[in-house]
Amino acid sequence: HEAAKTPVGVGSEGSLTGNLGELQKDIDWHEANYIQGATYIETGLNWAGVMFQFSPPARKKVLIILTDGALNDPTALAAAKMALAAKGVETFGVVVRKAAAHTKVDLEAEASLKP
Repeated sequence: HEAAKTPVGVGSEGSLTGNLGELQKDIDWHEANYIQGATYIETGLNWAGVMFQFSPPARKKVLIILTDGALNDPTALAAAKMALAAKGVETFGVVVRKAAAHTKVDLEAEASLKP
């Protein structure tokens, strides 16, 4: 599943440059073009792995994953997290609940994000 990137000419064009102004334009675009549906995370983790390759060797590598529900590729997620760990990247997951109490979907997402 291909991740949605901001189009050419908008914000960072999907590059995550670290520029706050570009990041805000990316967020604005995604909020305006949000399509409710599935959460596929493997592509994002693979891109994170590419970005971490360019980090200085002495820099601590940490990735925080935020999701609002079920992850539709938990098997791929496990493999992508293992690949990141092999590169020295620590991953942490946060599930943002939609309801006052944990749902089955929340608990499944939490389980798939645990180390």
